[in-house]
Amino acid sequence: MTTEILFALIALLALVSVVEGVMWVRCAKALKSSRAKIDALNEEMQSVRSLDEATGAYNYPFFVKMANLQIKLARRHKWPVSLMIVDIDQLETINLRYSFKTGDAVLKHLNDSIRSVVRTSDVLGRFGGSGIFILLPECDTENVATVKERIEEAIEATPLMQGEKRIDYRRSAGAVTMYGKQIHLNRMLGLAEDALAKAKEKRKELVIFDKEGGEV
Repeated sequence: MTTEILFALIALLALVSVVEGVMWVRCAKALKSSRAKIDALNEEMQSVRSLDEATGAYNYPFFVKMANLQIKLARRHKWPVSLMIVDIDQLETINLRYSFKTGDAVLKHLNDSIRSVVRTSDVLGRFGGSGIFILLPECDTENVATVKERIEEAIEATPLMQGEKRIDYRRSAGAVTMYGKQIHLNRMLGLAEDALAKAKEKRKELVIFDKEGGEV
């Protein structure tokens, strides 16, 4: 084999190696991009599975999952935990008077108003068809009332508008506070619903129960 042919083969092999290297880099980048897209899609699908479409709050199953994580921490550190339900009175009347789209807008406005004043550690979920759950770690009875006041202030400061028309809606709330090892989510859910029912019956903005179901 002549020297010229040998050099030609070496050059060819080098060129092939460079081409393969470039192709490998391109393939690696394409694979990384594909994985990023898949991860983004999985995250989007997870959001769809975990969030209520109308409000943007967690749906009930995911709310329970996230609430139980916070309750485990509260039991370990002996923190108080409060659960409040803020419910829209006569949502069906709003749906009939305006539209179901307006009803959904009211629910989202309530959720957004709550989210604007609570902490990132607080857990929001959709309650039935007309309200929002709020799990409040490290929050005692006095602070529950303060949170409710802030929610009312946020709603009044930024009311729901449709064009030039203001959409007002009345709210009732029921809450319960428990401490440490006595905290049980199912029990809290039941007592908060009972407190909400009493608030509606008495036409009060907020009724708070203790762990025994007595009004505070």
